[in-house]
Amino acid sequence: MAKREFNPKNFLVIFASLSLAALFLFFFSHLGTKVYSNIFEEEKYGTGVAIASIPLENLSKSEALPLVNEKVSQWQNEHPVYLVYNEQKVKLPSDVWQFQVEDSLKNLSDSVSPLLVNVNKETVEKSIQQLQVSGLTELLDEEMLHAHLKKIGSTLQTNELEIPINEFLTTFGQAEEVVSESTIKLPGEHVLLEDWVEGLENYEMKPGEVFSLIGALEEVDMTAQDSIDLNVLASGIYGAIQKTNFSIIERHTSRELPDYASLGYEALVKPQDMDLAFKNTNASSYKFNFMMDGNNLSVSIVGVPLPYTYTVKVDKQVFEPKTIIHFNDQLASILSAVTVSGGREGYLATVYRKSFGSGGEEVASEKLAEDFYPPRHRIEERGYPVEEEETPETTPEEGTPGTPYPYPFPYYPDPNNPMNPYVPVMPGIPGTDPSDKPTTSKPVPEKETNSSNPGKESDGEIK
Repeated sequence: MAKREFNPKNFLVIFASLSLAALFLFFFSHLGTKVYSNIFEEEKYGTGVAIASIPLENLSKSEALPLVNEKVSQWQNEHPVYLVYNEQKVKLPSDVWQFQVEDSLKNLSDSVSPLLVNVNKETVEKSIQQLQVSGLTELLDEEMLHAHLKKIGSTLQTNELEIPINEFLTTFGQAEEVVSESTIKLPGEHVLLEDWVEGLENYEMKPGEVFSLIGALEEVDMTAQDSIDLNVLASGIYGAIQKTNFSIIERHTSRELPDYASLGYEALVKPQDMDLAFKNTNASSYKFNFMMDGNNLSVSIVGVPLPYTYTVKVDKQVFEPKTIIHFNDQLASILSAVTVSGGREGYLATVYRKSFGSGGEEVASEKLAEDFYPPRHRIEERGYPVEEEETPETTPEEGTPGTPYPYPFPYYPDPNNPMNPYVPVMPGIPGTDPSDKPTTSKPVPEKETNSSNPGKESDGEIK
């Protein structure tokens, strides 16, 4: 058998062919994968791409969708949002935000993009009603609040999640004006009142704050003293508060309506156990202004306009006083009357607060109070009554007219007539004076004497 010789040329051809085949397989595998990825695989997000606070670098849409849903659910559970009004706080339900994750991923830019989200307005309104603030809905700029909530959800915000409602009211930043005022007459001297009014000038009632007259005087380093001045101040403040939407917490009245107060507008304060207290239920602060002009005290409440216009109506019921009679043995007759204490009418006042809208229509009517002042009865003293004795009927004597006596009560007693000692003596009428009564008697027969026998009485017979 012939021996084959090594042929370098053939070797090089075979080596080159194998090398080219290996290179072809290597590059085909890589280039084919890339071509396949470019043709058949999803596009992935580039560097710096994010939605809200969620990074999406090198993720495809199918990979990003479950990730974003997970992050949204995590944000709703771990970062609650609250509506805050004064000291009240209401948590917003998680379904307030209605996220549109798929549409958000379709509209991504090359940088950070917000989530597309809608706000459930009905759920927001129900949450606001839980604050139980009168007139808040009417003053609230709902569109501004909804836009703010939408911004929080679109960025999955994790800080400043307590939203102050005050910043979304239509009155926010408005000029202040006098929203209510009252005037009360000043009785006599009022030295204490002048100091108290000066101390409480521009006193601020913050949103949701409870005002106490005794407490407010203590705050300005003054002491409430039991006096008419304190009641005058309380009545003036109460009259101004009635024409607002402030909530009255404590208020008292006297047993009798004082001269300085009108029916339905009185407030009695005793430093020991009676106070005047009310709550500012509005979202803004209000302050007091006082003015003493002559014999009048004016009290004004200054602040942003209230949601409604308020008026006060007083229904009055009058109770007439009765007369109480006391018997006094020092008085001669029951007809003799002495007034010990004069009477005074009583009243029942039902006080209503009426709310009117901007068009003058009545929105609501609220009963504020029922003030009762009992009547003061008239007291008289009289003498004890005299019991009359029954007298028998008698026929007039002859010569006495059977006419009624011309003299009125009281009678003049006649001691000579024991049957009726009170029959009057009527001078000039025959038969009324006992000394003038005629007497009738038979003549006494004369005794006969015997002439033949003087001194011997005759027996009437003639012999």
